Amino acid sequence: MADKPSKLKIAGREFTSRLLVGTGKFASNELMRDALIASGTELVTVALRRADISGKHDPFANILDFVDPKHFLLLPNTSGARNAAEAVRLARLAASAGLPTWIKLEIHPDPRYLLPDPVETLAAAEILVKEGWAPTQCWSILRSQSLLILFAWQKHSKKQLKQDAKLAKSAWPKN
Repeated sequence: MADKPSKLKIAGREFTSRLLVGTGKFASNELMRDALIASGTELVTVALRRADISGKHDPFANILDFVDPKHFLLLPNTSGARNAAEAVRLARLAASAGLPTWIKLEIHPDPRYLLPDPVETLAAAEILVKEGWAPTQCWSILRSQSLLILFAWQKHSKKQLKQDAKLAKSAWPKN
């Protein structure tokens, strides 16, 4: 009998599923909802450019109406941002719209190839860190023979940031 897989722990939150599912490329919002439920995922990424965060509840624009926050943690992402300024603006919009304070930071200057821009991603990360966001987890994904590193960020208080820094320092290997 195989061992039961350990839970995935990110920023103090435990997940039984290690599968992350995005909300893009579905033929309909209903099909997306059904696929999310069937997958067993608990962590769902959503491109902020596809979400209606205006509060108008546009039935044709708001995929958030089809993702139940009681069953899934929404991980808003900055996909579609072409530079650091756009990514930071999207992160701020997500937080101010009441979405979870986790963010997947992505910057793709050329939408045709969707290759990440590491320089702009670093610039956005530096701005977000100064505003109290902190990386909670990093995933590496092989895409088109290049390594894409996705960071999930979470808004933290200054006290929390100091505690996290102390913990990270104590866990760092000593040579």
